[in-house]
Amino acid sequence: MIKSCVIGLSKIGQIHCSSLKKIKKTSLSYVFDKDKKLCKKIAKKFNCEAVNNLDPILKNKNIKLFIISSPTNTHEYYIKKLIKYKKNIYCEKPILTNNNKLDQIIKLIKKSKIKFCVGLNRRFSKEYIKLKNKIKNKKIKIIQITSRSANHDLNLSLRNGGLFFDKGFHFFDLACWLGSSLPKKMLVISKSISTEKFLKKGDFSDAIINLRLKNDIIVELIFSRKSLIGNVEKISIFGNSFKFSSDDFSDKKNLYTDFSIRHKDSYLLCLKKFIDSKNNLLLDEGVVTQKICSHALRLASTH
Repeated sequence: MIKSCVIGLSKIGQIHCSSLKKIKKTSLSYVFDKDKKLCKKIAKKFNCEAVNNLDPILKNKNIKLFIISSPTNTHEYYIKKLIKYKKNIYCEKPILTNNNKLDQIIKLIKKSKIKFCVGLNRRFSKEYIKLKNKIKNKKIKIIQITSRSANHDLNLSLRNGGLFFDKGFHFFDLACWLGSSLPKKMLVISKSISTEKFLKKGDFSDAIINLRLKNDIIVELIFSRKSLIGNVEKISIFGNSFKFSSDDFSDKKNLYTDFSIRHKDSYLLCLKKFIDSKNNLLLDEGVVTQKICSHALRLASTH
């Protein structure tokens, strides 16, 4: 039995707590959050122990797996601390907010020989797996991705790296995964269509991104923090004689109030895959995606 601890008990952290309870190989032993009241509440809900200080359980060699689902601006601190104690880490995306420190952190991870996973759970979403299976061996011309959030909190966006890191991370990764290639050219329009509220804080509310992948597939992405009809997430793929949409494989009538509900099962499947794996999972893909996000942010900031 792999004893574990979840750090950060927001909606996603609680989904991970639920997943750990469902995986036969794991037990949820501890939870930790800076909000002590929340921590006690979640510990009671999942029948585990709330801790106010991580240090004692870090020294416990029986606690082998830690899930980091705290705000992205805390990830570097926790990753370094967990590496020191040789703990296996499942880290929610993005890995860091400071891309300049990314290579240094990756070197530490690989040198320590711990297992590390970047939570690119959308790859495990049933609708996207079905979509990928549909396009197998087909000549793709265009991939269109739209993601609009309803009532998104600006401060939450900032803590998680802003529009391109917080929202864009999954969709840049999905574009490369579905297109089986990496970007060679990128165009970003963001500053001119973003709201003053976001721009004043150094973030963006909206973006239109055009990518040309190395295999010449065109990717068109629309990101927005504004939606009047609820959260919208859709991927369409076009070829000369076909069109497939993620809506074909999901309940498109149900505009979820929370993206994490729509893709809830994917968190479980991604975590289970990592636990069953003997090696890192999606670490290299996470690094590549983070650098794509960083490039998109630079283009948005200078145009």
